[in-house]
Amino acid sequence: MAEPAVEAVLADLARIDVDLAAAARAGFDSLTWGEGLRAVTGHALADFLWYQLPTKWLCDLEEKQQVATALGELFHRLGRIRYAGMCGSAATADILATYEHDGGTAGFKAYRSALAASGLQPPDLPGVIEWGSIMGSDEASAYASASLALEHAIDNGELRPGRPGWRKVAEQTIRVFLDSPRDDLTGSTWLQWVHTERLQDWADGRGAERRRLATATSNQLLHPVAAPDTAAEHLAPLQWLLDHAAVGAALTQTGTLTRPLVAEGCRRFGWLTLAANPRSESDIVELWTLRELAKQMGVVRRSGRKLLLSSIGKTVLAGGTPALWQATMRGLLGSDAADAAAGEVALLLLLSGQDYDYRALDAAVAQALAEQGWRDQHTDQQVTPDQAGRLLGDLRRRLRLLGLAAEWRFDEPLRLTDAGRLAAHAALRARALRPRAHP
Repeated sequence: MAEPAVEAVLADLARIDVDLAAAARAGFDSLTWGEGLRAVTGHALADFLWYQLPTKWLCDLEEKQQVATALGELFHRLGRIRYAGMCGSAATADILATYEHDGGTAGFKAYRSALAASGLQPPDLPGVIEWGSIMGSDEASAYASASLALEHAIDNGELRPGRPGWRKVAEQTIRVFLDSPRDDLTGSTWLQWVHTERLQDWADGRGAERRRLATATSNQLLHPVAAPDTAAEHLAPLQWLLDHAAVGAALTQTGTLTRPLVAEGCRRFGWLTLAANPRSESDIVELWTLRELAKQMGVVRRSGRKLLLSSIGKTVLAGGTPALWQATMRGLLGSDAADAAAGEVALLLLLSGQDYDYRALDAAVAQALAEQGWRDQHTDQQVTPDQAGRLLGDLRRRLRLLGLAAEWRFDEPLRLTDAGRLAAHAALRARALRPRAHP
């Protein structure tokens, strides 16, 4: 429906320049989809100027620039000065030109960079929320409302993008927003709504058996579980490696830990070696399992012949045992999609209360993966128990390394320790609440 204020401004523009008024109307209608001024937000305007206009409008660069200019004039006359500034900004002109001359990939990169610098994009909060590129309705609503919270902070002068420390202010603004009630009826916070939606989506995944197991567990994953009292004991190998990386652990020319460090680890943790005198970490299953886990967690990096803490590793180490526990559980299932899918099913089965020996667990995981549609990439056949066993290799080694599963033989049930059950809940929760992305 027409809005008197907008129509009046457009009429005034038409008396001055008919083409400018037509461009302003076209831009405004495309931006608002008939919802009027109440639909206009800073984020929506940025999306229109920096993505929709350059990619969806079938006209030349000059016409696109005219639409941006005309829309800016409309907002200026409506008293929306900040929106007018966005329309006429150098960023808008540069992004439109980038799409035109350098292509869609370069243009989209410029758009994402400008949006991040605008202060209108809700930042990720590691350990709290990472926004997905695919969102359910509740998450999309939370994201839009979070952007509005940032916009209000800008209007109030609390958030000044580009000024020193502005990103920390933006993060704090989003933390406060996510902890605020979404509605007065339930009192649930915005974060709880997003988590509930993601958990439901995770539980409703493909495969009848996996769906049954996930549904039975999902309610237990809604709230985080504290690290066990014995967490420091279980994390001792990782803590040891991070402590050495903090001062620069020496590496060989091939990038492995030096023999003195290898020997120290074997003595400290009682690791059995594959050779009488281990020459490198490749001789100790636990040690190369530890290195691979730390690498996938992103807490260490290599620089020449030194193993150092990454920026993530520094943050985790500074956070003590609770932070290390959470970071470890987030990485427990690994980064490979097939390994993680198999490990997820295995942990759900181990939490179900039924006993599974080595072979039975492989068979149950293979069946669940087949129901989900996983296939061998070479033969296009269903996943076999042997293949499932290989997919579970890293998880089994990590459970042993961290003392989260009782020792077992092939013919004995694999059982999680008390700390292992807490670890499984934490790992599954991290898996369920991860951001959704395009495959």
